[in-house]
Amino acid sequence: MLKFDPNGNFLSSYDFGWDYTPGVYPHGDTYSVVVKDNHYGVPGLYCSDNSPICQPIPDGPFYISQLDANLNVEWHFQSTNTESCTRNSDGSITCTSDHPNGFEWCINMPAIDSNGVVYVNSEDGNLYSIAQPPTIDPSVILTQPQANIFLNLALGAAYTPLSIGPDGKIYTQNNGHLFVVGN
Repeated sequence: MLKFDPNGNFLSSYDFGWDYTPGVYPHGDTYSVVVKDNHYGVPGLYCSDNSPICQPIPDGPFYISQLDANLNVEWHFQSTNTESCTRNSDGSITCTSDHPNGFEWCINMPAIDSNGVVYVNSEDGNLYSIAQPPTIDPSVILTQPQANIFLNLALGAAYTPLSIGPDGKIYTQNNGHLFVVGN
Protein backbone atom coordinates (compact mmCIF):
# COMPACT_ATOMS: atom_id res chain seq x y z
CA MET A 1 0.00 0.00 0.00
CA LEU A 2 1.46 3.35 -1.03
CA LYS A 3 0.55 6.91 -0.04
CA PHE A 4 1.25 9.90 -2.29
CA ASP A 5 0.60 13.62 -1.84
CA PRO A 6 -1.66 15.52 -4.30
CA ASN A 7 1.40 16.24 -6.49
CA GLY A 8 2.30 12.54 -6.81
CA ASN A 9 5.20 12.60 -4.36
CA PHE A 10 5.71 9.38 -2.40
CA LEU A 11 4.97 9.81 1.32
CA SER A 12 4.81 6.36 2.93
CA SER A 13 4.05 2.67 2.45
CA TYR A 14 2.83 -0.40 4.29
CA ASP A 15 3.40 -4.05 3.29
CA PHE A 16 -0.03 -5.47 4.06
CA GLY A 17 0.19 -8.97 2.69
CA TRP A 18 -2.10 -10.26 0.00
CA ASP A 19 -5.01 -9.14 -2.27
CA TYR A 20 -6.95 -6.62 -0.28
CA THR A 21 -9.29 -3.66 -0.33
CA PRO A 22 -8.79 -1.59 2.84
CA GLY A 23 -11.54 -0.18 4.99
CA VAL A 24 -11.41 3.45 6.10
CA TYR A 25 -12.45 4.67 9.56
CA PRO A 26 -12.91 8.47 9.67
CA HIS A 27 -12.59 9.95 13.16
CA GLY A 28 -11.96 13.48 14.40
CA ASP A 29 -9.93 15.41 11.81
CA THR A 30 -8.20 12.31 10.46
CA TYR A 31 -8.76 8.72 9.40
CA SER A 32 -7.41 5.23 9.92
CA VAL A 33 -7.05 2.44 7.36
CA VAL A 34 -7.91 -1.16 8.30
CA VAL A 35 -6.16 -3.95 6.39
CA LYS A 36 -5.76 -7.70 6.65
CA ASP A 37 -2.21 -9.00 7.02
CA ASN A 38 -2.37 -12.45 5.44
CA HIS A 39 1.14 -13.59 4.55
CA TYR A 40 1.79 -16.99 3.03
CA GLY A 41 4.98 -19.07 3.01
CA VAL A 42 4.96 -19.82 -0.70
CA PRO A 43 8.39 -19.34 -2.37
CA GLY A 44 8.32 -16.59 -4.99
CA LEU A 45 4.86 -15.38 -4.00
CA TYR A 46 6.00 -11.89 -2.99
CA CYS A 47 9.25 -11.63 -4.94
CA SER A 48 10.79 -13.11 -8.06
CA ASP A 49 14.40 -13.33 -6.88
CA ASN A 50 16.44 -14.48 -3.88
CA SER A 51 17.79 -11.09 -2.80
CA PRO A 52 18.15 -10.52 0.97
CA ILE A 53 15.09 -8.28 0.95
CA CYS A 54 13.01 -10.82 -0.94
CA GLN A 55 12.95 -13.93 1.25
CA PRO A 56 9.89 -16.19 1.70
CA ILE A 57 7.55 -15.27 4.51
CA PRO A 58 6.22 -18.09 6.75
CA ASP A 59 2.48 -18.81 6.91
CA GLY A 60 0.92 -16.67 9.59
CA PRO A 61 0.43 -15.32 12.04
CA PHE A 62 -2.56 -13.60 10.46
CA TYR A 63 -3.55 -10.08 11.54
CA ILE A 64 -6.11 -7.38 11.03
CA SER A 65 -4.14 -4.14 11.34
CA GLN A 66 -5.25 -0.55 11.74
CA LEU A 67 -2.97 2.14 10.33
CA ASP A 68 -3.02 5.89 10.90
CA ALA A 69 -3.26 8.37 8.02
CA ASN A 70 0.53 8.08 7.52
CA LEU A 71 0.30 4.25 7.29
CA ASN A 72 1.87 3.68 10.72
CA VAL A 73 0.47 0.75 12.73
CA GLU A 74 -2.04 1.78 15.41
CA TRP A 75 -2.90 -1.80 16.47
CA HIS A 76 -2.98 -5.43 15.30
CA PHE A 77 -5.61 -8.09 15.99
CA GLN A 78 -4.22 -11.62 15.69
CA SER A 79 -6.12 -14.69 14.58
CA THR A 80 -5.50 -17.08 17.47
CA ASN A 81 -8.30 -19.61 17.03
CA THR A 82 -6.75 -22.99 16.17
CA GLU A 83 -10.00 -24.98 15.85
CA SER A 84 -11.86 -26.03 12.72
CA CYS A 85 -15.52 -26.34 13.68
CA THR A 86 -18.60 -27.74 11.99
CA ARG A 87 -22.24 -27.26 12.83
CA ASN A 88 -24.02 -30.58 13.37
CA SER A 89 -27.60 -31.28 12.23
CA ASP A 90 -28.83 -30.79 15.82
CA GLY A 91 -27.28 -27.29 15.95
CA SER A 92 -24.37 -28.28 18.18
CA ILE A 93 -20.81 -27.49 17.12
CA THR A 94 -17.90 -29.95 16.95
CA CYS A 95 -14.32 -28.60 16.82
CA THR A 96 -10.85 -30.01 16.13
CA SER A 97 -7.60 -28.14 16.82
CA ASP A 98 -5.76 -28.32 13.48
CA HIS A 99 -4.52 -24.77 12.67
CA PRO A 100 -1.61 -24.00 15.04
CA ASN A 101 -0.92 -20.60 13.41
CA GLY A 102 -4.57 -19.50 13.35
CA PHE A 103 -6.70 -18.93 10.27
CA GLU A 104 -6.39 -16.40 7.50
CA TRP A 105 -8.85 -13.53 7.25
CA CYS A 106 -11.41 -14.36 4.59
CA ILE A 107 -12.53 -10.88 3.51
CA ASN A 108 -12.14 -8.48 0.64
CA MET A 109 -12.93 -5.51 2.86
CA PRO A 110 -13.91 -5.07 6.51
CA ALA A 111 -17.03 -3.23 7.60
CA ILE A 112 -16.45 -0.46 10.15
CA ASP A 113 -19.26 1.20 12.11
CA SER A 114 -19.38 4.83 13.28
CA ASN A 115 -17.83 3.85 16.65
CA GLY A 116 -14.85 2.28 14.89
CA VAL A 117 -15.88 -1.33 15.56
CA VAL A 118 -14.29 -3.46 12.83
CA TYR A 119 -16.21 -6.48 11.48
CA VAL A 120 -14.31 -9.22 9.65
CA ASN A 121 -14.81 -12.82 8.50
CA SER A 122 -12.22 -15.48 9.14
CA GLU A 123 -11.57 -18.75 7.35
CA ASP A 124 -12.39 -20.38 10.73
CA GLY A 125 -16.05 -19.60 9.95
CA ASN A 126 -16.48 -16.83 12.51
CA LEU A 127 -17.64 -13.26 12.09
CA TYR A 128 -15.57 -11.12 14.50
CA SER A 129 -16.20 -7.65 15.89
CA ILE A 130 -13.05 -5.85 17.03
CA ALA A 131 -13.50 -2.77 19.22
CA GLN A 132 -11.05 0.11 19.11
CA PRO A 133 -8.56 -0.35 21.96
CA PRO A 134 -8.66 2.23 24.79
CA THR A 135 -5.21 3.54 23.76
CA ILE A 136 -3.28 3.39 20.51
CA ASP A 137 -0.14 1.30 20.98
CA PRO A 138 1.42 -0.34 17.90
CA SER A 139 3.31 -2.82 20.10
CA VAL A 140 0.07 -4.30 21.47
CA ILE A 141 -1.37 -7.27 19.64
CA LEU A 142 -5.02 -7.76 20.50
CA THR A 143 -6.16 -11.39 20.69
CA GLN A 144 -9.65 -11.10 22.17
CA PRO A 145 -12.48 -9.86 19.96
CA GLN A 146 -15.32 -7.76 21.30
CA ALA A 147 -17.53 -10.61 20.10
CA ASN A 148 -17.64 -13.39 17.54
CA ILE A 149 -20.27 -15.70 16.13
CA PHE A 150 -19.69 -18.98 14.32
CA LEU A 151 -21.39 -19.07 10.92
CA ASN A 152 -19.91 -22.00 8.98
CA LEU A 153 -16.38 -23.28 8.37
CA ALA A 154 -15.07 -21.47 5.30
CA LEU A 155 -11.86 -23.30 4.38
CA GLY A 156 -11.21 -22.72 0.70
CA ALA A 157 -14.20 -20.38 0.34
CA ALA A 158 -13.97 -17.20 -1.70
CA TYR A 159 -12.95 -13.97 -0.01
CA THR A 160 -16.17 -12.09 0.50
CA PRO A 161 -17.20 -8.57 1.40
CA LEU A 162 -19.41 -7.76 4.32
CA SER A 163 -21.40 -4.65 5.01
CA ILE A 164 -23.48 -2.87 7.61
CA GLY A 165 -27.02 -2.25 6.41
CA PRO A 166 -29.14 0.83 7.18
CA ASP A 167 -30.86 -1.36 9.79
CA GLY A 168 -27.54 -1.80 11.67
CA LYS A 169 -27.32 -5.50 10.82
CA ILE A 170 -24.19 -7.12 9.42
CA TYR A 171 -24.69 -8.74 6.01
CA THR A 172 -22.03 -11.25 5.09
CA GLN A 173 -21.44 -14.30 2.97
CA ASN A 174 -19.72 -17.45 4.15
CA ASN A 175 -19.10 -20.50 1.97
CA GLY A 176 -21.82 -19.46 -0.48
CA HIS A 177 -24.48 -18.66 2.12
CA LEU A 178 -25.82 -15.19 3.04
CA PHE A 179 -25.90 -14.46 6.78
CA VAL A 180 -27.60 -11.54 8.49
CA VAL A 181 -26.31 -10.87 12.01
CA GLY A 182 -27.86 -8.45 14.51
CA ASN A 183 -31.04 -7.52 16.28
